[in-house]
Amino acid sequence: MTATKKWDRAAIKAELLRQGKTLTGIARDAGLYDSACRAGIIGASRPGAEAIATALGIPFREMFPDSYTLGRHDGGETTSKADRKASQKRGSAADNARSVA
Repeated sequence: MTATKKWDRAAIKAELLRQGKTLTGIARDAGLYDSACRAGIIGASRPGAEAIATALGIPFREMFPDSYTLGRHDGGETTSKADRKASQKRGSAADNARSVA
């Protein structure tokens, strides 16, 4: 049984150095602003963090297990359009009528 590596800032930077990559280069390659990956490491840019994980070939949830809340597409069940429509508030005729002044 192998233990999962702890991906803190130092470990991420060391892996980037080992692979000859830079945070700015990864951000540019992903079409993000230059500091997106630097912000991603500290939890301020999910797209930056996703770009780092992709560039290093490590699953996002393994690299950042607690840094970002789970998003809509991070697993689990998703709500269909039909479910969302059924849960929306029904408007009455008075809500939809315009008042004449």
